This record gives sequence, structure tokens and C-alpha cells, in this order.
Amino acid sequence: MHWVILVACLAGASDAAQPSALTGARTAASAPSPGTLSDALALEAGGDDAAALQAVEALVLSQPRWELPRMEAARLLLKLGGSMEQAEAHLEVATREAPTNPRAWYLRGLIWEERGNPMQAARAYETAVQHRGSYEEARFRLGGLWVSLGDLLKAELHYRYLARAKPEWVQVRLQLADVLEKQERLLDAETELLAARSFQPDSPLVLRRLADFYDRTERPQLAAKVRKSMEPQEKRRMRALKPSRR
Repeated sequence: MHWVILVACLAGASDAAQPSALTGARTAASAPSPGTLSDALALEAGGDDAAALQAVEALVLSQPRWELPRMEAARLLLKLGGSMEQAEAHLEVATREAPTNPRAWYLRGLIWEERGNPMQAARAYETAVQHRGSYEEARFRLGGLWVSLGDLLKAELHYRYLARAKPEWVQVRLQLADVLEKQERLLDAETELLAARSFQPDSPLVLRRLADFYDRTERPQLAAKVRKSMEPQEKRRMRALKPSRR
């Protein structure tokens, strides 16, 4: 589970303040603790996550009611496998001081996932998308959580939103097709699989999923045709040209 949370933390970091190029090369060994959030995040960009955490924790101490350093401290603790209690304490303050900040709720969702509580995680992500409807990372995680919790209609709602917002997001199409098939809406599921193939016609993953779907729906000829398309195509031999009479 932790590697999944790490990837999510790295994705969530894109909402943070962008460090300047001048401070990106600093390290804890060559410079004192940064005094700004941008400088702290520049340490992370330079590969020194521990120094970045130390810097944002210093900002928390100096400005305890400022939610942004608390969110970055919580994210870095998740990324580094630090104290979940400490990360949660930061986010409790952040959501109290800025209750409509979607990223704080997204990070709370990651913590609940790490703790193995999918329902609480889903509630946190739902709060995040209430405050920012276009929060794609939160919606994608919501889709997977609602599937695991057995609420296929809620999962479909979030996957459909993403499919409309980013039609080329093939992973969403595949997840949506799976949800629709579980609801026995086979024509809709096939539509999503074919849409995924239209965006990535040579993807082995997409073609395997489509072929397997045809097998499950008792259409072996279509399944065989899809699998045939996955086989390496023989190169056509060019006919030797006759010598020119000129």
C-alpha cells in the first residue's frame, strides 16, 4: 500500500508552491533552513526530502495557523513513511483553518487509505471534490474505493466525469468498462473498451482486456480477431526490380 500512497503524494505535490530555480540547488549542508515555503520545497526538488521536511516543520512552528506548511509537512511525512499521527495532526489543523481547501482533504484521504479505512478515505476525497470538482487525482482514487466498497454507481459517477474531462485517459476507460460490466451493462462496457482502443490501438493491455471481454461475453471469433492483431506482423518482401532497359 505504501508505494501507492507515495505515488499519490508525488502527484499531489503539483499543487504546491513552485520553488525558484535559484534555490533549487541548495541543500541542508550548504545553506541554513529556508525561511519560505518555496525554498523548503526547492530542497525536495533537489532530492533532500528530509531537509525539506525539517524546513516546513520550522515554518509550522513559526506560523502555526498557516495551513500550507502543515499540508506539505503531512505530505512529506507520508512520502518518507513518517509518523501518521503527526501527519494527521497537521491536517486536522489545516482543515480547521482552511476547511474549503481541497488538497488538505485529499491528503487526509491518503492517510485514511494508509490506515486501511477506505470508507473514511472516500469521505475525505468526496469532500475534496466538493470543493474542487476538477480534482482528478481525488476522483480517480474515489472510483477505485467505491468499487472496493461495492458502490458501483458512485464509482461510475467519478469515472464518467474523468472520461468526459480527459477522453484520452485510457486507464479511466478500462476502469469504467469494468464497473459497467459488473452492472451487466455489456453494451456500455464494450463502448468504453472500444473507445480505449481508439486512443491506444496498439496497447497490449487494452487489446487483452477487449479480447477477454469478448471471451466472457461468448464471442470467441471477435476475441480471436483481437488477439490476432496483437501478433507481430510479417514484413512484406519487396519484389526485386528488373534492370531498366534505358
